[in-house]
Amino acid sequence: MMRVLPPLLVIGGPAGAGKSSIAGAVAELVDAKVVGLADSAGPDQHSVDLPSLQQRLDEHDEAPLVVVEGVYALALPPIRWAARWTVYVDTPLDLSLARRALSQDDPRPVLRAYLGGGREAHARTVAPGRQLADLVVDGSEGLPEIAARIHAFIRRRA
Repeated sequence: MMRVLPPLLVIGGPAGAGKSSIAGAVAELVDAKVVGLADSAGPDQHSVDLPSLQQRLDEHDEAPLVVVEGVYALALPPIRWAARWTVYVDTPLDLSLARRALSQDDPRPVLRAYLGGGREAHARTVAPGRQLADLVVDGSEGLPEIAARIHAFIRRRA
């Protein structure tokens, strides 16, 4: 028997782009549940635990909408294909890096990872999500404006 999932809104973008905050703000507007991939520490999209993601989605099978957010959310075809809507949070890398570094007690590991190949990994695996998304939002804009724009987009495309 084929399993029916609630509609999925998938939000991708670089670490520190504001995906989690945006997902939470949109979820409040539309009474949705949020499932984070918790993938920002992984080296690439292959580090995402898809069976674990499915288990977390199963917990919300009665929800009217589920928002899935993560760095590699748009890089993974199974997630992208399951989505009704996809959004890429286009945040300048310097702003994303600053946000990510400041979210840690010690920002040095974040900065070392970025300098040690994080920028190239972003260009290879995360940035292509921009072309795959149904909607691109500017992650440097205010949170209420971004959430309202995504909400209006969902309503138009429902």
